[in-house]
Amino acid sequence: MAVEGDSKSRLPYPFNEDLSPVLLRLNRRTDRGRRQLANDPVTAAYLAAALRLVERHLGPRPTATTTPPGAPSQRMNGEVIVAERSLFGFLTQRAVAAEVATNPDPFPRRGSVSTLRTSWRTQSDFLADLLGFVLWTGYYPASYAGLLNGAAEQLAEGDDFAAAVQEVAYNATDHLLAMVTFRIQLAASISADEDEALRTVLAAKYERGQAIWGAIYTRMMAARGLQLREGITIGQVADILTAMVEGTALRAMAEGPDTRVLDPPNKRGLLSTAALGLICGCMEPKGREDGLSLAEAVNAMAAASVPEHERIRKP
Repeated sequence: MAVEGDSKSRLPYPFNEDLSPVLLRLNRRTDRGRRQLANDPVTAAYLAAALRLVERHLGPRPTATTTPPGAPSQRMNGEVIVAERSLFGFLTQRAVAAEVATNPDPFPRRGSVSTLRTSWRTQSDFLADLLGFVLWTGYYPASYAGLLNGAAEQLAEGDDFAAAVQEVAYNATDHLLAMVTFRIQLAASISADEDEALRTVLAAKYERGQAIWGAIYTRMMAARGLQLREGITIGQVADILTAMVEGTALRAMAEGPDTRVLDPPNKRGLLSTAALGLICGCMEPKGREDGLSLAEAVNAMAAASVPEHERIRKP
């Protein structure tokens, strides 16, 4: 829910939302003070500046290098400060404060290291809140929201169903590659096994994605006269496709412009083929269903291809 207030309400989504459930490391002693600071436009200004720095350094098409491996780390109270790790070494307090000056309207453009330190006691606290904000279930870039709306329409109403599936799959991979939030998610996942709070944030993000895409697939099946095979749930379908799109995007990032998993001129890709296979295997037409589970359908297909006299019979 957007927070009222002239300066706050003028900020773009999701900065105009109530961020108090998301920013948990702010340097305030009382809950009231933390809520006020979480929804201060100056706080949003630092987050926006940091996000631009992340996009600039982590891609897509990064324009600068991160701190080289082996660079010395700083310690505070015996703990290594996350900002000094090579992956996020560019997010120093000085760099974030300086970047605030280039904020677009209507974000504040006056930042300083001292103000940043007043809001977050350590740079580790700032990075923890930045990651929490990026992985927050309510944060989807405008471009991705457009993808969701277009996908729902194409999959349910497109004249050529197979072509719609293939194009939506390609677009989903292409959008994911362009989202700096995906790169931050990958980086966060590396440390999630050691951070329960981070695991909780990541799990919530996946749950949100499952709900959104699950609703799109449900609408698609209703429009196309399809139903799930016995034993398959819409949540499983959404989770499988999420895993496949993330794996495809990771492969594309590793291979670069010459990747074999994407075919931009034809708006097709590896996920396009995988999505067709998943639909063909996990769904069946209503009114002509065979009632078989996926495993039973696979066994039936294999058995049908072997001549009767060559089939192995169980005693």
